[in-house]
Amino acid sequence: MKSLCITWIAVCPHTYFSELFLETENWNAPFVRAFERSDMVDAQVCYLLTQAFYLQHLFRIIKQDEKYRKDSQDTITKNILSHMNVGTKILALTSDFEKAIENMASVEDFSMCYVERILQTQYHDRNVLDSILTSIWMESGSLFGLTVFTTESIKRAKYIDSQSSLDS
Repeated sequence: MKSLCITWIAVCPHTYFSELFLETENWNAPFVRAFERSDMVDAQVCYLLTQAFYLQHLFRIIKQDEKYRKDSQDTITKNILSHMNVGTKILALTSDFEKAIENMASVEDFSMCYVERILQTQYHDRNVLDSILTSIWMESGSLFGLTVFTTESIKRAKYIDSQSSLDS
């Protein structure tokens, strides 16, 4: 349980955020540009959102992947609440992401929902935010790259889990 939480709530969220918003590749240039031009505030909120994003993926995997069913969502939730000062906030954000997924036309839009939430913390002027989001939505290569990047990041988290279970 400990290594699972370290992977899904610490290591992978940090890597995901850094690679998406701070390190320029060809496909993610609009995301890096949007973050660079922002106020770069509320780092803690950005991290909590990223943790919740990853936790939501973990909860969905638990429901779908037999290998993960030994780790119940209830046990993970209790662990988060008992060990993290911001556990309640992370779980509330995770729940918000779950509701967003239920209302989406496509699950692939989930990653962009995360991006929108991050940028909402950075841009308080709604007109500026809408303009930035529109420009990102228009870059099909970046949207495709985001989907592939997210899928590969989740695969990486699962791989880390498989390696840590070998060490146990």
